[in-house]
Amino acid sequence: MKTAPIASLVILCHNDGDYLKECLQSVSRHTRIPHEIIIVDNASGGASAKYVKNLARRAGFTVIRNKENLYFAGGNNQGIEAARGKYVVLLNADAVVGPGWLELMIRCAERDKKIGLVAPRTNGATSVQLVEKPGYESIAKFPAFARQWARRHRGKSFAAHRLIAFCLLIKREVVETVGLLDERFGPGGYEDYDYCLRVQQAGYKTVVAQDVFVHHYGGKGYSNMDYDHHRRVNRELLARKWSRHAFYVLDDMDSVRMSLTREAAGVPAGA
Repeated sequence: MKTAPIASLVILCHNDGDYLKECLQSVSRHTRIPHEIIIVDNASGGASAKYVKNLARRAGFTVIRNKENLYFAGGNNQGIEAARGKYVVLLNADAVVGPGWLELMIRCAERDKKIGLVAPRTNGATSVQLVEKPGYESIAKFPAFARQWARRHRGKSFAAHRLIAFCLLIKREVVETVGLLDERFGPGGYEDYDYCLRVQQAGYKTVVAQDVFVHHYGGKGYSNMDYDHHRRVNRELLARKWSRHAFYVLDDMDSVRMSLTREAAGVPAGA
């Protein structure tokens, strides 16, 4: 019987073979912790399909190929169910990791037994994970930047109400307690926000590892889709599922608190 890896990297792809290749190269160069790689291909065609097919012949890869696009939740759930590691890491095909990325994310997760999810800082996301002008001029210079970033922010982390699942570490016990991603969310996101709410509801913390920076090209799995339309549909689904109060939890809490404080003080709106 094979020894279970420490981490299972679930990499979802859909017609983004060139990005997947770059992602896998970065994982190979910068991941020292024992891990397995599970590729879930959501009905890619052309050169991307050929590249994934070739990966299936190489040792060290588990490849799941779907005849139809199961989108983010459905595809990642297949990978999670196949994973054997103590940690499951959802990693988009259009992400590029740097030196020590996985070690630092695991170290962050183990600082507190109640931490259930860990995500990095990035150039390509929304909310608190985003660094708008990170400072590297090209992807070739990214590894050096990521190393310096880790050194500068060593050991730092902070709680966040929502995490973007382009790179998301999930403890095995969280999967066992909370379950899989909700497949009612089709293309357009919000399944990760929903998962954060479920994880928090189960008593776990959701945290950003400040000392980990992962490059994210962003949006490469949504080619030929009306992304804005799908975002609106999924946002409404989240609102119906959790009630609209969920958005007060997920949106900028500082602005909400400020608004409530001003209201309690009798300050007119817009004053």
